[in-house]
Formats: sequence, structure tokens, C-alpha cells
Amino acid sequence: MENSSKGCAEESPLTWLTQLLAQKVEVSKKISTAGGYQIMTMNRYWLVASVEQRTHHGSWKTLWNYDTGFMATKVLPEKACYISIMNRTEMPSFDALPQLAAESRKQNRPRAPAKEILFTLIKRNVRDLESYGPDTFSMCRGLTTYVAYEVHGPPLSLRSCIRLDALQYLALTYCHDNNYA
Repeated sequence: MENSSKGCAEESPLTWLTQLLAQKVEVSKKISTAGGYQIMTMNRYWLVASVEQRTHHGSWKTLWNYDTGFMATKVLPEKACYISIMNRTEMPSFDALPQLAAESRKQNRPRAPAKEILFTLIKRNVRDLESYGPDTFSMCRGLTTYVAYEVHGPPLSLRSCIRLDALQYLALTYCHDNNYA
């Protein structure tokens, strides 16, 4: 009995902390897509999920902060970040993300996303990135960052759009309005 308690007492605080963090953070899931792949990462402690796509056509990454209700998307071909409010009724729930990733991995061929959220980009730079959290700050730092507003209905007077399909479930479509430079 003395040996077993001694073994527990010898466990370092760092090992204990590492085990605790491992329970709170789900590392990632890789999903193949046409011409590339997506990586979904979740941090259960901070309630932040990210989906990153890497293809020969270009890369992007979107962060969904379920704690603050903000989402940020970095689009490398445009060298820009877009920040918006998360529509929690349209977004998958945080707890549903691992299942969506698993279903996406099982698909033999790409499928159309079940949902789409359309955003218009406003020509207004975001100056205080730190207010959106450390993940958004580190992802968007050094890039021009704009505010994106969700649009309901047909996109009137919008110019070019970029569509990002996350986990073959949710399409995030960002469109430039006529005043966007």
C-alpha cells in the first residue's frame, strides 16, 4: 500500500497538467477534399474550433469561437481576414463537430454542403484584433482584416464571392459589396 501511494506522490505536477489538458483538447482530424485536405482542430477548454483547408488552389482557415460568438476566416489568396458574428442557429454545435468530421472522412466523393451562410464584406478595417481573442489575433495579425455581415436572401449588388466549404457541411460564402476596395 505504501508503494502505490508513493507512486502517486512521485507523479510530477507537469504530468498531471499534461493529462488534464489532453482531456480538454482534441488534437485534430484530417479530411481529404478534392485536390487537398482539411484539418479540424478543437479546443474543448476554450470552446474554439478551427477548420483549415490546404489545396493547390489556395488555402484558408476559419476559427469558430463558441465562447465569444465570433468567427474569423483567413483567406490566403486574398491575403485577408474576415471577422463576423457566429449565427448559432446555422452553425453546427460544438459537440457535433467530431461527428461531422467523421462523416466527412467516410465520404468517397465530395458532396454539397447542407447549409450555407452568405456574408457581405464591408470596407472597414478591424483595428483591435486582440479584442477578438488570442486565436483570432495570431491568425489575422499582419493581414488586412474586414468585418463581414451575414446577408439573408439573394445577394443584391454584390461583386465577386469566395465560397469555402467546411467539413462538407457548411459553406461560408464571402462577397464583396460595391463599396469594397
